Amino acid sequence: MYVSCVVPARNEEGHLEHVINDVLAIESITDVIIVEGGSSDGTFAEAMRLAEQNPARIRTVKQLGKGKFDAVQCGAGLARENFLLIWDADGTVPLDCTRKVVSHALATEHATMGNRLQGTREANSMQYFNFLGNWVFALLWAPLLRSRPVDMLCGTKIVQTKVFENIPPRILKSDPYGDFALIATARAMGYSVQSIPVDYLARKYGETNIRRWSGGAKLFFSTALIYFWLARKKLTNE
Repeated sequence: MYVSCVVPARNEEGHLEHVINDVLAIESITDVIIVEGGSSDGTFAEAMRLAEQNPARIRTVKQLGKGKFDAVQCGAGLARENFLLIWDADGTVPLDCTRKVVSHALATEHATMGNRLQGTREANSMQYFNFLGNWVFALLWAPLLRSRPVDMLCGTKIVQTKVFENIPPRILKSDPYGDFALIATARAMGYSVQSIPVDYLARKYGETNIRRWSGGAKLFFSTALIYFWLARKKLTNE
């Protein structure tokens, strides 16, 4: 079984080659889609250069919409394999940890997320309020996942590619990052979602594009909407 991998990249020119080298080091990833959008540096040119070096495994596309998850969806629409891995271009999750996430998903055939809350976090990798917020959402989502609290906002996720085709537009619109909408849809489709502890490194290049406070408020609303949607779906099916 093989894996497609989408790499959303914005202002990652100086780091992208290192990230792609890590991606290619995982043999089961046969299909790499770099989606560039909104960069003010030479990220797209760098992505094209990398694709030209390895056209059998790497493709590069220009994002027409906005936001990271829009880029992920763009890549998902081009994916060739049954599983799709999201690989953040910031390179904050080490290669060995991502390899474990991929191996677990392929061995179990379950959607799998990285869990930074159980791994080792490098100094300055996650600000205090981000860490606290991640724990809050981990607790809120535990009943939906029917599992212990896990890191819902880790960018390293591998899910069945068909899940991306079934995300309800209203749910996706409420989610500023797409993580919750993706996992909720996987659960609604009957897929188990599991997690693997991953380490978390401080960003070595560029700056984060996440808006902590406004994004957090939207995530609370998104979580409430997803609870209502899944409860209504369950009642309807019954």
